[in-house]
Amino acid sequence: MSEPGNGSGFGGPYDVSGGSGHESAGSHPHDPFEPPERSGLARGVAIVTLGVIVGILLLPSATRSPLAVVQGGTPAAARQEPSSTTTSLPARSTTTTTTTTTALAPAKIHVLVANATSVNGVAGSVTTFLGGKGFATLTAVNALVKLTASQIYFTTAGSGAAASEVASALELAPATVQTAAAKPPVSSAAGASVIVIVGSDLATRFAPASTTTTVKGH
Repeated sequence: MSEPGNGSGFGGPYDVSGGSGHESAGSHPHDPFEPPERSGLARGVAIVTLGVIVGILLLPSATRSPLAVVQGGTPAAARQEPSSTTTSLPARSTTTTTTTTTALAPAKIHVLVANATSVNGVAGSVTTFLGGKGFATLTAVNALVKLTASQIYFTTAGSGAAASEVASALELAPATVQTAAAKPPVSSAAGASVIVIVGSDLATRFAPASTTTTVKGH
């Protein structure tokens, strides 16, 4: 009588001859001798599945439009070139207004000369001088006052220019001409449009060669 299970005879628990009553070594789930075809198929399925998942995840990003490239911190579409603005200045007028002063003819200017100094005959000398310049002169008189600086008056509003002409002929400053409201220090204008009051400044220039201190010598 043989001993069962010693592994040396047929029909034992380790019998690989395919005897009945025992599973073959290849069908055991933990058998290290499992055929490689089944494990390779599982890996292939796993790889295909992973590829499908990755493709699904990448599909939305593949269909999106590319992002705009940002340079210098400002999107290219947002940058704008500075606009050039041209401002037209109004044309400056080159028209020059010229005021023309028409000189009054000396013959139309009636001048009365009054002596306001103690130098005899000085008013007559000034009268003769102005007559030589073409002015219409009247007989010289004595002034009611004594003056150091000569003065020129005009009797009507339109005689201001005439008074300036007389002052220029006598080489007196324009300030010598008094205002229209000023009253000449004479007893009578005697029809004169311009009255010259001779002061000491003119007396030194127009004093006659022989002088006296009498009042009669205009």
